[in-house]
Amino acid sequence: MRTYRAFTKIDEGQAHYRYIKNNDDEKKLPIIILHMSPVASGFVVPLMENLKLNRDIFAPDTLGNGDSSPLKIKKPEIIDFAEGLTRVLDSIGIKRAHFYGVRTGAMIASEVAINFPERVESLMIDELVPARSSAENPSIGEPCPEVNVFGSQLTWAWHVMRDHFIYHPWWDRYAQNRITLDLPSAELLHQYTTELLKAIRTFHFSYNAAQRWNRIDRLSLIRIPTGVFYEPAHEAFPDTRPIANVIPESDLLILPKKDTSQKSKAKLIQKWLTNLE
Repeated sequence: MRTYRAFTKIDEGQAHYRYIKNNDDEKKLPIIILHMSPVASGFVVPLMENLKLNRDIFAPDTLGNGDSSPLKIKKPEIIDFAEGLTRVLDSIGIKRAHFYGVRTGAMIASEVAINFPERVESLMIDELVPARSSAENPSIGEPCPEVNVFGSQLTWAWHVMRDHFIYHPWWDRYAQNRITLDLPSAELLHQYTTELLKAIRTFHFSYNAAQRWNRIDRLSLIRIPTGVFYEPAHEAFPDTRPIANVIPESDLLILPKKDTSQKSKAKLIQKWLTNLE
């Protein structure tokens, strides 16, 4: 299945999104796929292409990430990104949908479910755990260097993306934070780094908002059918059960042990949506 790209006009400028059109049944609601920070919708293309759904799939770049214009707010919070997302969806004609979000994307999707429940048929939360002590800093812990003639920002961005697979969180580069995930291919690292570089001056707004977001208090307000992905052997996100426990009547979507592949996640999404309908 082929993924396409498009832009839509919003107050801030333009929002970029990727999509797959395969809806033969107009009664089937689309699914919105929300990426993590600091990358953009290119990160979730493998998931989109593994989904075998008779419904449309949309994956917008978070405002200020990838190719989307940033919010016109000096210190935006996750609720602001959620409100911005609803305007993006309005612009492309989506009033109600199923939502899947990973990490920061899960936070934004959750705020949409809390504040705009009429827009959310169901919610799927992936790779979200209660904040670790090392991750309770209200910022990303490492500012981006100024763009300069020596290209320091290029090396910085490459190492940021590589270190996502070596440390959790990536900016706390200490032995106790080491993880043993396989590094992605050089091609994928290049793609992730390119997405980050495109938003080098604005990606930190969503990242810092995610650090400030009160996960447990906010998640407890969700009243939408919610599935929480769980894989007990995951080093960086080993136990999402506390997240599921605070969301009323949520379900654990259990992945095979040591399998967080996009193919396996797609199968769980397909099963979740089938059970709901």
